[in-house]
Amino acid sequence: MYSIDESDDVLIDRVKKGDCEAFSPLVGRYKMALYKIIYRMVVNRDDTEDLVQEVFIKAFREIGKFRSGMPLYPWLAKIAVNHTINFLKRERSIKPMNIDDIKEVVPSRKDDPVQMTREKILHENINRAMALLPEEYRVIMVLRVEEDMAYDEISRVLKIPRGTVMSRLARARQKLKEIFKELKVRDYAV
Repeated sequence: MYSIDESDDVLIDRVKKGDCEAFSPLVGRYKMALYKIIYRMVVNRDDTEDLVQEVFIKAFREIGKFRSGMPLYPWLAKIAVNHTINFLKRERSIKPMNIDDIKEVVPSRKDDPVQMTREKILHENINRAMALLPEEYRVIMVLRVEEDMAYDEISRVLKIPRGTVMSRLARARQKLKEIFKELKVRDYAV
C-alpha cells in the first residue's frame, strides 16, 4: 500500500523498477481529470470509461519512455487526447450530430420536479453546444478552456503549430456562438 503523499516521481520510479502496484495511486490521482477531457471529446459515458482504462494501460506500457522530473499530468493528457482522437477517427462512420439529435446526448430536464438554477441551465446548453462542435474544435476548447493549457502546451499535445491552435480556438469560439444562437441561448460567454 502506498501513501497518498508519495510524489508522482517516487511512484513512477517504482513502476519503472517493476513494482506494478505503484501505478495504482497514479490512476486514482488522475482518473477524473482524464475522464473529463475524454468525455468532452466523445460525449458518451461508456466510451469514455473504456477510453480512460485504455489510456492508463497505454501509459503503464509506455512508462519507461516517461522522462523523470517532468510533470506526469501533461504526459497523460497527451496520451488521452491522441488516443481519443484515434478513437474518433475510427468512429467517423457515425454520422455527425445535428441539433435535433443532441437531446439524446444531454437529456432534457424539463420533467425534473426540482427547478433548475440558471447556472445549471447554462451548463447544460454549453454541453449541448460543445457536443455539436466539430472534433478538431472540441479538442482545442477542452484543452484550452477546461484544462487551462497554454497555447504552446496544446501545440505539443496535438502536434500542430501554435498559430494553428490560435486560429482553431478562434474558429471554435465563433462556431460556439453560432450554435448558441441556433439553440436560442441568450446568456453565454465564449
